[in-house]
Amino acid sequence: MAQEPGNSGPTIRDVIGAYIDSVSLARSANTTRTYRNGLAVFQAVLVEHKVDPEKTPVALIKEQSIVWLATALKDRAPTTERLYLTATSSFFEYLVAENLAAINLPRIRLLIRQRARRPGQRLPQFPRDAIEQIVDAMLVIKSESAENENIHLRNLRDRAFLITLADTGLRVHEACGLRRGDLDWNEGRAIIIGEGNKQAVVRFSARALKALRDYLSARARLDGASGRPLGALPLFARHDKGAGKKIKPV
Repeated sequence: MAQEPGNSGPTIRDVIGAYIDSVSLARSANTTRTYRNGLAVFQAVLVEHKVDPEKTPVALIKEQSIVWLATALKDRAPTTERLYLTATSSFFEYLVAENLAAINLPRIRLLIRQRARRPGQRLPQFPRDAIEQIVDAMLVIKSESAENENIHLRNLRDRAFLITLADTGLRVHEACGLRRGDLDWNEGRAIIIGEGNKQAVVRFSARALKALRDYLSARARLDGASGRPLGALPLFARHDKGAGKKIKPV
């Protein structure tokens, strides 16, 4: 989407600034901050696709840009993805209301529905900041600090488990019930059987997949000696004296 000769008017960045100002008058400080962050990511995505928000008239903005944003957000937590897409969708609604751009809003909503992940069930009594602090602490666990193999494996398992819970929204019993074969590494997702015996697709963040790879790599010798197909083994296993060398689910 290049700027067309002779097309003038306020730029994308100017209008985003005006929109954030209007949000700050009607919404809370937290909401305003979220929208500002989301639209900052949106502008960065535009730049990646050769659209300069500082120079491009907002009248030239296209619905396809919401697809670019949705794609760029796949490494974020599903809740963050949803918040930033909502902020950008609301910005498009603002453009239409102010007659600043010819936007097909039903198409915007359809594109979001087709591409956005559904946030999993989370425990609302735990603030996101506290969860991220726990995750950050788990990310710096050093494998060489383990006193023996079981402690080493428990450290890696707990890190992968907590990051998986934080980024997928899986319930504890759902994560405990996962098998290695449930996870599609190429697609970064797993299909689980949820309430009502219905299938649900759960998407894993990049950091969750990395933590799982680290854990399963360290567990490879035990898995290989189990005599069972790898796909049938639990994704998260016990590593204690009671389990011994057997691969038992947590």
